[in-house]
Amino acid sequence: MQALQDVVHRFSQDRIRPLAGEIDRSNKFPDALWQELGQMGLLGITISGAHGGAEMGYLAHTVAIEEIARASASVALSYGAHSNLCVNQISLNGTKEQKQKYLPKLVSGHHIGALAMSEPAAGSDVVSMQLCAEKRNGYYRLNGSKYWITNGPDADTLVVYAKTDPEAGSKGITAFLIEKAMSGFSTSTHFDKLGMRGSNTAELIFEDVEVPFENVLGEEGKGAKVLMSGLDYERVVLSGIGTGIMAAC
Repeated sequence: MQALQDVVHRFSQDRIRPLAGEIDRSNKFPDALWQELGQMGLLGITISGAHGGAEMGYLAHTVAIEEIARASASVALSYGAHSNLCVNQISLNGTKEQKQKYLPKLVSGHHIGALAMSEPAAGSDVVSMQLCAEKRNGYYRLNGSKYWITNGPDADTLVVYAKTDPEAGSKGITAFLIEKAMSGFSTSTHFDKLGMRGSNTAELIFEDVEVPFENVLGEEGKGAKVLMSGLDYERVVLSGIGTGIMAAC
């Protein structure tokens, strides 16, 4: 673990820290960092080696994000949204086919990942979400929006939660794998935020987006279970951003 910390510390201080001021001023994430993080094995740090991951676990993930946050909290937040909220969720809940399709490019940094739960009127209260997924013949039709989505304007693959049964409460939520290129899917320009600038955040817009059945992550109506299966890990890993900021002060 010490060896990992030393390697990530050197990379973060030598490569990320010199960029931190400009990241904040320009409110832009340095795209080249994604593949550099991928080459170091950090984007798939908890993922099976069969999909290019490092199989190092959540303590290692927390150590890595803490060191990145010591150099730039903005980079650390985007890194966490990609590697934990998206990649780790697919690893925990995806089918063999979904893992084979999405994980290699996400782990290498050739694709960027995100998770979309929050909406303008639904944050921690996930049951209040309004994004609707209507089941059709062979696909779901999604309409609505998500808000405050980290990596939203850049992501190629997104874990998105939507209502498949508005009357069923938490049992009416389903998780989907959304691709940036899907017709009807778009994003706003990234927000001009007060803090965490450069960790690109945006609104996601769904206008009759057709999502095939094979892009359901987990099972229909089990989206809340998918969400909760990763939440405890997310809380632990993302806490490293706070300790990294404190270590830098």
